[in-house]
Order: sequence, then C-alpha cells, then structure tokens
Amino acid sequence: MSEAAPRPLHLVTVGALAGSVLAFEVVLLRLFEFSHWHHFAGLTIALALLGFGASGTLLSVIGERAGRFGDRWLVLSLLVAAAGFLLVLLLHAWVALRPLMAVWDASELLRLLAIDFAAFIPFFGAGLALGQVFARWPRHAGWLYAANLGGSGIGTLLATLLLVAMLPEAALALIAALLLGFCVLFSALRRIRVGIVSAALLLVAASWLALSSPEPAISDFKALSRVLALPDAQRLEQRPGLAGRLTLVRSSSLRSAPGLSLNWTGRVLASDAAIVGSDRLVPIERDYRQVPSYSEASLAALPLQLRPSGRVAVLGSGTWATPSHAVDRALTWVEPDDRLPALAIERGLNADAMQDSPYRFLNTNRDAFAVIALDRTFDGSGAATEDYLLTRQGLRAALARLDNNGLLAIPLKLDYPPRQGPRMLATLAASLRALGVDEPADHVVALRGMQALLILVSPQPLTDTDLDLIRSFAERWSFDRVWHPGLAEQEVNRYHLLDTPIFFEAAQAVFGDTAMPEQARWFETGPVGIARPYFWHAMQWSTIPQLFEMLGTRAASYLDWTLVMSAVTLVAATLAAALLILAPLGRMPPASAAFTRAEVIGYFGLLGFGFMLIELAMLQRMTAFVELPVLAAAVIFTLFMIGAGIGSAMPPRQRGADALRPIFRALAIGGGLAILALWWPGQPLLALPLSARIMLLAALLLPMTWAMGRPFPWALQHLVGTPSWQPWSWAINGFASVLAASTATLLSVQAGQPVTLLAGIGCYLGAWLIARRGARRLESVVESGASQSNRAAAGRAAAR
Repeated sequence: MSEAAPRPLHLVTVGALAGSVLAFEVVLLRLFEFSHWHHFAGLTIALALLGFGASGTLLSVIGERAGRFGDRWLVLSLLVAAAGFLLVLLLHAWVALRPLMAVWDASELLRLLAIDFAAFIPFFGAGLALGQVFARWPRHAGWLYAANLGGSGIGTLLATLLLVAMLPEAALALIAALLLGFCVLFSALRRIRVGIVSAALLLVAASWLALSSPEPAISDFKALSRVLALPDAQRLEQRPGLAGRLTLVRSSSLRSAPGLSLNWTGRVLASDAAIVGSDRLVPIERDYRQVPSYSEASLAALPLQLRPSGRVAVLGSGTWATPSHAVDRALTWVEPDDRLPALAIERGLNADAMQDSPYRFLNTNRDAFAVIALDRTFDGSGAATEDYLLTRQGLRAALARLDNNGLLAIPLKLDYPPRQGPRMLATLAASLRALGVDEPADHVVALRGMQALLILVSPQPLTDTDLDLIRSFAERWSFDRVWHPGLAEQEVNRYHLLDTPIFFEAAQAVFGDTAMPEQARWFETGPVGIARPYFWHAMQWSTIPQLFEMLGTRAASYLDWTLVMSAVTLVAATLAAALLILAPLGRMPPASAAFTRAEVIGYFGLLGFGFMLIELAMLQRMTAFVELPVLAAAVIFTLFMIGAGIGSAMPPRQRGADALRPIFRALAIGGGLAILALWWPGQPLLALPLSARIMLLAALLLPMTWAMGRPFPWALQHLVGTPSWQPWSWAINGFASVLAASTATLLSVQAGQPVTLLAGIGCYLGAWLIARRGARRLESVVESGASQSNRAAAGRAAAR
C-alpha cells in the first residue's frame, strides 16, 4: 500500500543519493582533467548529466507503474548509481584516451563512447530515483526538492574535503563505498533482502578499491606521461591537493631553461619537475643556493640585471622560473598552491612564500618592488579561464606596486602568427593610460627569442641607460628587439627571422597610428577588461575559415578548443534534449488548469536555464575573491544547492497570483545584494582574510539562492494529479541546466559576465510572466467554478 507522505528516511535517501552524485561529478571532473583532455571532460560531463533528463523522460512514459515498485525502485537506483561509480573508476584505469584521434580512428571513438556511457549511468540511476519520489509524493515536492538540493550541497563539500586529503581515484571509490553502505542500511530498514545482498557485495569491491585504488591511465599527450617516459625517470612523491595531485619526478634528462639564448654553450644542470595534475609542469631546482650559470644569457634574468637591487615579487609558477635567478635577492613568491614554493624552500630557496592569488595580492599588499615577474603567464591557460590579473585593472594594480623605476616582466610563449602578444601590448597601453601616462610607448620594451617573448614595463619612461643595456644584451645573445623607444624598423627581425617583422608592426599599431597587421587581426587584439577577463581567449569565430585557408590543418592548433568543445557540447546536448523532451509529448495528458504544455516547457526550462546561468556567472566572478578555482566552485555550488534547498522546503502556501509577488520580490532583493557583493567598485572584500570573505559572501548570497529555490516547487503544486508531468518537468529542468552550462561559458567569453548574469535574470523574468499568466488563468477557472456552484445552489434553493 502506498504511503501518503515520504518518511524522514526517504528524505535522507534522496539527499544521500543527490549528494553522492554531485560528489561524483566534482571528482570526475578532476579525474578527467588528470587522465584525459580537459576539453572533452566538459563534453562527457554534459552528456552524462543528460542522464537526469533521460530518466525523467522514461518515467514520464512509464507513468504510475514506477511508483508500484515502491522502495525497491529506490534501492535499484542506488545500486545502479554506485555500480556506475565503480565502472567509471575501472575504465579510467584501463583506458587511455587520445580524443582528437577519434575523428579518424574508430577504435578511439569507441573508447571515448565507452567512457561517456559509463559516466551516463550514475546520473541516469539517480534520476530514476529522484523522478520516482516526485511521482509517488507529488504533494510533498517542496520537501523532496529541498532534500535533493541540500544533499547536493553537502556532496559538493564532501568532494572538496576528499580531494584535499586523497587522490581522485581513491575519493571516487570512497564515495561509492559510502553510498553502498547507506544502501545496505536502507535495505535493512525497509526489509529488502536482495538490496542488502547486492549492496554488500558491491560494498566489498568499493572498499577494496578505496584502499588500493588503480591509478588512472594517462594519455601519452600529457606532460606527466612524457616526463615519466624519459630515461631513468623516477617518481619521487605524490601529494593530493585542491589544485590537483602534485607529482615530483626526477630524471637526468630533465633540463629546463626557457628564454635561454641559443648562443649559450655552457651547461644547464638537470632539475626535477613538479607536475600539478598531469599538464602543468614547474621545474624545481635540486639546489637553490646559487644562481644558475646561464643567468647572464637568459631573458628570465634580464629584469634582475636591469634592476640589480631591490625587492622581487614572483606571481605564480610555471616553466618560466624567475625564483631560480633571484636566489640572492629579497624574494616574495605569491602562489595559490603553496606546495610549489614549499618544495623550493625545502631545497634552500630563501623566499617569503604567500598562498594567495596574484590579483588579490596586488590589490591588498602595500609593499613596493623593484621587479614583479608574472611567471605564470608563460605557460598560458584555457580560453575560458578567468584571469583577473591580465586585465587593464589587474595590470594597473601591478604597475602601482612597483618602485618609481621598477619593472613589470611578462613572459609569453611565442606564437606565429601572434596570438597573445599584440593583445598584451594593447592591455598594457590601456593600463598605463589609466595611470595618467600620455605616451605608453616610452614605458615598454619587448624582446623575443626562438620560443619566448618578454615584455618589460615601467611606470616611468625608460632611461637611456636602460636602453643601452637592453641593446647590448640583445646583440650579445642574439635576441630580437620587438619594441622600445626609438627602435627603427631596420633594427628588428635580425636573428630569428620571420617573413615579416609582424611583432614590431603590431607594436607600432598599438602605440602609434598604423593598422594592425592582417595576420594579427586573425585573433583578438583589443585590451582586456574586468567584465570579460578572458585574456587567453584569442580565437575569432569569423576568421576561422580564413585561418584554415591560409594555414591548412595547422590552423587547428590555433583554435580555442575549450570554446569549440563548448559549442559542440551545446549542439549535441540540444539535439539530445530536444529528442528526449519531445519523445513522450504525444502520450502526455493535459498538464493542468494553470499551464498548457508549451508553458510547462517554457516555465521549467527557463528556471533551469536561468538558475545555471546565474550560478555560473557568480562562480566566474567568485574566482576573483577565492584563490583556488576548485574552492570557489565548492563555495558557490554549496551555497546555491543548500540555499535553494531551504527555499524549496518553504514554498508559498497560496497557489494563485498572490503567491508570485513575494517569490519574485525576494528574488529581486536577494539578487541585488549578491550583485553588489561581487561587483562592488573597489572590491573591499579582497582585503578580508579568506574565511571572512567566504562567510560574508555566504551571508550575502544566501537570500538570493533561497529565493531561487521557491519557484520550482510552487509550479509543481499545479501539476499534482498528473503523475507523468512531474518527472517530465524535472527532465525539462535538467536538460535546460545542461544547455545553460555550455551557453554560460560561451556567453561570458564572447560578451562578458554581466551579460550572462542579465540573461539569467531575463530567464527568471520570463518564468515569472508565464507563472503570472497561469495563475490568473487558474483564478478565473476557480472563480468560474465557484460561480457555477453558487448558481446551482441558488437553483436548488428556489426549487425548494
């Protein structure tokens, strides 16, 4: 016999399942980033999330039959989700992907599809359970949705804590073990014997995998794979952490000296390599007690030669290793991942290590430096990565932290045609003008070698002494001068010859009145601002055909693959979502007196789309306030899930138009507080310690997230009595969230974070208009029914 209301145990089960799936998603992203190509990780996660929508579609077709299985259906869903976790873990240990080869290699495509399908299973299993409980207890949708969101928030926190303490593969096995342990308990309490036995067997396997986790197979395109393939390579240690696993590797073949002149004929000593994740490589010297002998021939040491005294600040870490050349200076090393400076300090480096983001450090620290080196810029980053330092505002803050004649050093990898160089010069010119400099050209020097471009900037015009030293250094070590005051065209492009002096011509276009060279215009060349802090985004969609026409297949290496895969994800997910949303439509009964079918699709679709757009816009902005992106994501996801869960548990009691006003009024007020908190001019929050920043941001964001959770259960109240529509509405909401995730990335990169935020607000406004129309229609139906009842009663009274 069906129970009239869910028991507390059922609500806990919903929360446990939702939490485990969210924890799985967080850990899976880190696992994909480590073992495969992170661009395809986003595609796989998006397709896997379609499992929620697919389960809703299936339940809509099945109808009330799923509810007849009662708690056995819940147990089956728990087992499917946990088994999916373990299958994903084992496949990652067995299968090393080369995703780009899937275009022409059928076996590679099959492996990629196997990974995608395995990641689909846990979400599909969880969706079956969550959709069924909505159909079983439609009048308690608010509490069920609250348990789902609250569990998701707790799961995000759990995943974050696990990644601090252990490697992702062990964390994934432990999450599966915890879910299976709960499944055993639930089955025992509900006396489902087959659930006890099945969950116990899987629990033994999950526990064994948690204690002896199989190491993920790594694509041979990854830096870690290449380093471990070197002769006599040995793995010295591995350390877990929020920034990713750190692997320390030693080999006599490991030598790193980016920016070194080809004229150098001396030795470069072997160093160790600290690899964060599987792609970010940071050289770690074996002994930091003396300056490398090749410093005199290195672009990395040039700023230190030009400013031989005074304090030095190094922002971030990478293969461009300024700390190696500054061992005899007062050195401050600012790095969000404190494990990297710690390794160098253990080996004799005398430095003041600060675990902080470079952007926050520059905006809160009041020390002055002779040299500030942005080591992190040499290795670049993803096109969709927020980089607030490399904006007009961030570089202006860096220039303000220099001594009167200090130098800001910005190394970039050399691309031809140039991708980032012209844009960096344009952003620096805008930063200098914002500081009141009339002639930015007099403050900038740029040199290039075979693979490196170094840009030096000073808050004061460069002196003749500086220029003489730079000319002498460039001529002695055969570096090409790209720009400095007074540089003539016949002095450029002398050593590392290019077809045209395109870097010099690009600098002339930035600092003078000439046109930007055509090949530079294939990419973004304008200055970067804080509303659109995507310096590493270079690709222009409109020039892609021209790029392939000029460069052939080599043009693929110049694409921003993060954005390309976001677009592919959006198209693939849209097609899948359209199919799965429309598939059961012909079998669906009328929705309700309040909503038509189109309005149900519009309302729940707009809520899902708007929720995700606002959440991701807030996350993109949060990375300016929280040092590690993973921690920023954990804070935002937890606040949104728990806040919306509390709101879902407090839906308005009224069903008419009167209930809408307080819902959306609270949403407007809460949204205004959140926007002020994250976009307030001057950003006073940056001055607070990390814990205070997180607590204050939580207090300011929770009212908005609470309000965002209320419209969903309010609308579900109007679908009570139509069991097929509640899981279908859930599916529509899930599909919209998947589509919004890719849309938010593309929209923020192309148009700016405020546009993404406004689009999310627009979605909620659209949902409000649909809800108001439906509520008024319902009121008219009720009034019409009441009027007919009154007339009937009057007729009966007259008859008597």
